[in-house]
Amino acid sequence: IMYIARFARADLLRAVGVLTTMITKWDALCDQKLFRIIKYMNGTAQWRQIGFVGDPPDKLELGLFSDADFAGDKATQKSTSGVFLAIYGPHSFFPLSAQSKKQTAVSHSTVEAEIVAADHAIRISGLPALPLWERLLARPLCLEVYQDNQATGRIMHTGRAPTLRHVGRVHLVSISWIHEQVSGKDVNLHDCVSDVMAADIFTKHFINREKWEQVSLLIGVCTTSFMNKIKPFKQ
Repeated sequence: IMYIARFARADLLRAVGVLTTMITKWDALCDQKLFRIIKYMNGTAQWRQIGFVGDPPDKLELGLFSDADFAGDKATQKSTSGVFLAIYGPHSFFPLSAQSKKQTAVSHSTVEAEIVAADHAIRISGLPALPLWERLLARPLCLEVYQDNQATGRIMHTGRAPTLRHVGRVHLVSISWIHEQVSGKDVNLHDCVSDVMAADIFTKHFINREKWEQVSLLIGVCTTSFMNKIKPFKQ
């Protein structure tokens, strides 16, 4: 299941990631959660991870989404970072990587959790991918970073956060470093509507089926019935 979540069904990442942290302290509740995952996989066996490219290389861009919940882990009160990296274009969408990772320290606000998630996304997923895709596409690229929290985006733009002076010691995250990246030539920061935040599915659970199918579609996981409705683009 861990292999499937990483390479074929990114919609399983958060649920599987939460259970992997309980391997050494497994209890009856974990049995129920694992059984629920198995039932979900059985009921969605026809779902597929899709990607498509319908543009020339000069139209493709590298898109990075970062998101975080606040104190989602009720036992430790730690937040979860979500990261989604994909190739985008006018008629292209191809998922590259996704992460759902519990943060190593407790955050005291949503903005603090979002800053930690953004640092992880840019440093671990975004910037290392730039040289590879610049080589593959044979042109300079800029990392298009999408953030749905306006307060977090403002801090990343200005590099000032008086109420978050402790972040460097608690989370080992430098707000100045994030500001340098956003102000440099390698990163473009964009405001993103929460409804299209692709990393949202990696940070929290959903109880509404329609909403779940919507957020799954944002990362390219969809039903076969939806795939049958997709028509090829004709230029």
